[in-house]
Amino acid sequence: MVITNLQIRKSLQWAPVALAVLVLADLILYLSPSFLGGLKINGYVTSFILLSLIAFYAYVGYPMFSMNLKKDKIIFRSHLALSTLFGKTLVVPRVNLSNLEIDQTGFRDKLKVTYLNRSGKEVSQKFSITILSERKKAMLRKAVEEFRREKSPQSLHLFI
Repeated sequence: MVITNLQIRKSLQWAPVALAVLVLADLILYLSPSFLGGLKINGYVTSFILLSLIAFYAYVGYPMFSMNLKKDKIIFRSHLALSTLFGKTLVVPRVNLSNLEIDQTGFRDKLKVTYLNRSGKEVSQKFSITILSERKKAMLRKAVEEFRREKSPQSLHLFI
């Protein structure tokens, strides 16, 4: 099963461009007060836009999320809409994955992935799923439940 929200990438890529145009328009109106016939604009829009951009990424984290459960190696990716340069990728063999958990406490919704690393130590990583649609979150819940059923003691085969 592949769960991703990459279809909203175009919208999130155009948002900074639109915000940059608003910032430039605000600066032009601030630097040339006679542009609109003496209407005084103080340049507060620029600071509001920058603060709202910071607040958005503080709330959402890395907005792009994808998870591929089809193969023997499970791939989790989370990155910015503009570039995959800033972000994180986790590739875990299915047998090393010990737990998947959806954490909806706090401001963000997160997928907590617990796995065994190369040295055999159990570690966890969290991926932001705040911006996933409700349909995709339901698919993710179903995948987590399926994973738990697969790992449960009832599904283990005992060969004697």
